[in-house]
Amino acid sequence: MSKDAEAVDDYKLTAQIKADAEADLPAVPVVVLVMIAIIQGYTLIGPLQHDFKVAMNIGDTGMVANVFTQAAALVQWGKFLMTLGQNVVLAHLSPLTRVYLAMAGIMVGAAIPPLFVFGLGSHWMGWVFLSFGLIGLSLGVFECTFLNVITPLGPKTKCWAITGFPAAFAIINVIGLSIVSFGMPVAYLFWYIVACIPLGAAIFAKVVVPRVGDSARSSQKVSTASDAMQKTAAVWDSVKDWSTWLPMMIPFMLVNVVGHFVMEGALPANFNTFNAHEVPLFGREDEHLINQKRFFVVFFICVGLGDIGSRQAGYWLSLSTYKANMTALLVGLACSILGMYLTTLGIGVVAWLSAFLAFAGQGFNYAVASKFIDRFVPRQHNLAAYSFWMFLGSAGAIAGSTMVDIIRYWICHGESYEHECMRHHH
Repeated sequence: MSKDAEAVDDYKLTAQIKADAEADLPAVPVVVLVMIAIIQGYTLIGPLQHDFKVAMNIGDTGMVANVFTQAAALVQWGKFLMTLGQNVVLAHLSPLTRVYLAMAGIMVGAAIPPLFVFGLGSHWMGWVFLSFGLIGLSLGVFECTFLNVITPLGPKTKCWAITGFPAAFAIINVIGLSIVSFGMPVAYLFWYIVACIPLGAAIFAKVVVPRVGDSARSSQKVSTASDAMQKTAAVWDSVKDWSTWLPMMIPFMLVNVVGHFVMEGALPANFNTFNAHEVPLFGREDEHLINQKRFFVVFFICVGLGDIGSRQAGYWLSLSTYKANMTALLVGLACSILGMYLTTLGIGVVAWLSAFLAFAGQGFNYAVASKFIDRFVPRQHNLAAYSFWMFLGSAGAIAGSTMVDIIRYWICHGESYEHECMRHHH
């Protein structure tokens, strides 16, 4: 029997008892509002990134445009560095304190564009580096630590939490940009993102944290939520005990690399491919055209449906054995790879399907991995498992974001067409 399978078997009975007990815990749905409020700051790497660039009076080509692109990539680099780096830089802080610090960092980063660029009209390139850098570093701290903090609330609550990620993107990229297309200044959408963050923090502090404390007291006989999480703060202690949890996590980490590569590579490649005012639906020379903004509204509807639906499905399935989890991972991986392949065809309606599949694959595997960590990984290693899993995912995201131009070449083959693969925007 392999070492990872033995490790799972060692904890199988304990995991089953824990899972049965936690399955009966009532959901705390408001966690989705906390996640939405914070992850909306992450949406600045989507279509809003282009509006930020336009407000800076930066074009789509040239050296300055390349500098802007590299500054925006700090989101991925920041996530990559701080997912594990927080355990050195912020080692003296509890997970709960780290969550609050990350919320503050994302708020400051998200406030820079509407305040200094849209509001005061400054075109200093440093604002771009500061904004995306703060958001990336803070997200690296927030995501894995927040999921760790709410673990005592059980799988029903965790399912609500991870749904907040695609919901945030749908709110901004579908609803928000649709309103902008009818004439609302895009700066208002930036201010909306900023205003939601303190509201999310307040909900977390007043509603979620007390519920975590109640759950922790009932199961672990501790006095506060912070006390319950102190034992998970020392990630390097988990590293020393790596043999009890790391081997079983390796397949989840590798699949997470692929999923993030597809998301961060294929998504922006579509923006750079369908870059005219109108998009042909059935091929590069097709005469059935749709307004580009409406095309991407449908595109993000497909993203949201695939991502949200798959995360729910991952929690609906039992997945009570290691083999079942591996099978689920392969299904999600197949969706991601197929989505990547369909993206390279460069066909409008097929791009909608590719977006659905790519994000369904990643969303499904996100739910499967999160559920597995909470069920099979010993609780004292929960934060370490999330940290290493997301660290590898961030590496995939960096690889995807740095290969956008290559993926665009796979789609366009170096050619330029009237409504697609244009070398310069209209």
